[in-house]
Amino acid sequence: MNKVVKAENEKIAAIDYATAAETVADGVKRGKIKEAEGIKQSKILNAEGEAEAIRLVNEAADKYFVGNAQLLRKLETVEVSLKSNAKIIVPTGTELVNVIGEMAGVLPLK
Repeated sequence: MNKVVKAENEKIAAIDYATAAETVADGVKRGKIKEAEGIKQSKILNAEGEAEAIRLVNEAADKYFVGNAQLLRKLETVEVSLKSNAKIIVPTGTELVNVIGEMAGVLPLK
């Protein structure tokens, strides 16, 4: 009779262990799903932000740089260069020097 009770207890323990392992696996699965959803939402928000920035640049270009797409591109290049602390040389007397000077409130040297 003692062996029967022991076998029954072992059976219950094995079932409890399997149930606990299944619960842990389910929790890990739900955690990974939540993490993936967070990454997805982050990427969506980043893409929406970039789209909004592009839209605003296009609106500004249409408003302030009509017919001056090359000048706008040059300004964008200068901006990127200055952000990375690069040194650039801009020939005097170009439209770019005049625009940068006007934006900074600096008069070109003569």
